[in-house]
Amino acid sequence: MTTTSTTQRPGVITFIGIVMYIQAFMAAVAAVSLLIWKNDILDFLEREGTALSDGAFTGTVVGEVIAALLLFFVANGIMRGSNGFRMFVAIVQGLSMVLATYTLIAHHVGSYAYRGVFSLFIGAFVLWALYGNEQSQEYFEGQA
Repeated sequence: MTTTSTTQRPGVITFIGIVMYIQAFMAAVAAVSLLIWKNDILDFLEREGTALSDGAFTGTVVGEVIAALLLFFVANGIMRGSNGFRMFVAIVQGLSMVLATYTLIAHHVGSYAYRGVFSLFIGAFVLWALYGNEQSQEYFEGQA
């Protein structure tokens, strides 16, 4: 008889994974919406004086598709307890926090300040969820 000891995924890791799945879904919806209403969007942008070339528009759609796929795979990795994806998310959040700090220093007024503080808060929460609590450490170590 074999017994396997698997650690249950902590709620904060599930929360982060679900948020990433939602982001992936929204990026996919954005890509499909851009394709469906391509002509309307391009006409509107031209009327507003900010015309966009077909190539730039296609690049935007491709970027949304890549973002959707990347978010899906990273969310899937986090939900499975992959240490590689855990590190990837931590690096991205760290870079986001560096950018938020720069924004707070360089543009410390109005919505820039609010966005910077919010980004720092979210980054600190994600880093804590991934590395700062005992249940997460046990979960990711147990999956290796």
